[in-house]
Amino acid sequence: MTLNVDLAHMGYVVRDLAPAIKRFEREGGVLILEPTPDPIQGVHVCVLRVDGVVDIELVAPIFAGSSPVDSRLARGGGLDHVCYNVDSVADALRQDENRGSMIVCPPTYACAFQRTIGFAQRRSGLVVEFMSRERTPPPAGGDSADV
Repeated sequence: MTLNVDLAHMGYVVRDLAPAIKRFEREGGVLILEPTPDPIQGVHVCVLRVDGVVDIELVAPIFAGSSPVDSRLARGGGLDHVCYNVDSVADALRQDENRGSMIVCPPTYACAFQRTIGFAQRRSGLVVEFMSRERTPPPAGGDSADV
């Protein structure tokens, strides 16, 4: 089975959004998604369009020490993942898992994008986020139940 994918964004981990946004804007980046908290993921995110071509998602912890990006920050932050738009996050994760990837986040709701996301880490070390093309409703009760 071949998936229909296209690049959604590149994920970049930072300690604090405000100075990172300023740094990217000084280099010509344009903010296209305002800073948004995602309590399900434990992060704040925003998106900047760089060079008019690629979207960069900046990801910062809501609370240091209890965020999924803490380990990446301990290694200095920076480029973290590539994100693809897909028709089915579950199918994309299953296909990646069948090729030897480890699922690091099963399908869950992403508040900032109002879509379902999931993450896989490939044997090469590349972390891939899959994001549904279509918006999805938030989970009932606001928890991280599969969507």
